[in-house]
Amino acid sequence: MDLDTQCIPLGHILTYFNISQKPDLGLDVVEGDGASRASHLNELMKASMGLDHNKLFMNVGIDLSDGSVAGRYMSTRQVLGLVEQTMTAIKMPYLGLFIGNIMSVSHHGMAGLAAVTQPTLKDCAETVARFCRELFPPLEMSVHIDGELSWFTIEENISLAPYTHYFIELNSVSFYNIVSDLVGRDPELMPIRVEFAYPEPKWGNIYRRYFQCPVIFDCPQNRIIRKNPSVEYELPLANRLLAMTAEKTLFQRIPTRAMRFLPLKLRHFLLRSYGALPSLEAAASELGMSGRTMRRKLAESGTTYQQELDVIRERFARGYFARGGSSVAELAQLLEFSTPSAFSKAFKRWTGETPSEYVVRSKGKTITDNSVD
Repeated sequence: MDLDTQCIPLGHILTYFNISQKPDLGLDVVEGDGASRASHLNELMKASMGLDHNKLFMNVGIDLSDGSVAGRYMSTRQVLGLVEQTMTAIKMPYLGLFIGNIMSVSHHGMAGLAAVTQPTLKDCAETVARFCRELFPPLEMSVHIDGELSWFTIEENISLAPYTHYFIELNSVSFYNIVSDLVGRDPELMPIRVEFAYPEPKWGNIYRRYFQCPVIFDCPQNRIIRKNPSVEYELPLANRLLAMTAEKTLFQRIPTRAMRFLPLKLRHFLLRSYGALPSLEAAASELGMSGRTMRRKLAESGTTYQQELDVIRERFARGYFARGGSSVAELAQLLEFSTPSAFSKAFKRWTGETPSEYVVRSKGKTITDNSVD
């Protein structure tokens, strides 16, 4: 998948350009702070007056005049073009925070309904992550549990620069608000910290208006962190049949194609294989093809097995450091590098920093096995 791969359903992107049209799904009971969001919506509508949405889409090569949406897809480059036009016109650098705060469960339509009717908070988060893979594959969301903490991560599958912050802001605030509403803003169940993997922007102070907990920048990953027991919280609208029906309706209305792309299928397989990363031949067999066919198909997509393996290794490394790990030797072994030195060289190639430089910058913590850097 690259910037020009047509893999993002047009219907999903149009959701963000029709915020004023909130579907009535009967979810008012879990959509708290309505007055604040209504105020933000009114302000955004005033700011966006005069914007011609049809022209915005036409400028990135998409004609909306015939009204057809189903079965049409956009590329990441086209989505970035829409964001650039909108931010230039509205002159609101923190637009992602603003829109994320407006988008309640109902604004996400059937996707929102399917998420909030899951049995537990963990199931809800895993459903959101699964929908993201299909509806917006440039981002990867995932759920993690370790000891007394659990967290929800948002990472890039492909660079969204220079608007990375927009996409992370929008999804972080929206997910934070939805979960907060679901748990009735109970202090024991609310997130205890939100971390971002980029430097604090000039509007960093505005983040603290939206997150009622510590906000930290320059961290290894983008994470919403909470106490572990909260993930088993039973959701007030839990209804398996309704959740299944909503998901079925969602994908009938918005067909997807992300999982048809071999690089994405391979990444998800490798993520599930952590601790015993497979060879190319083993991965190919699991995905129903020969090693030769996998090499050819990956080459056609502009990538290789080693490149995809490195993407997953880097992601695991960032996660390890985010959890407080500090041993290069241990991490090198976990990621199946021949030596700690080999891992350190690979990590610098991925990030431009040695492991110790990376950890000191992002966590202010001294790393062990420093000699291998």
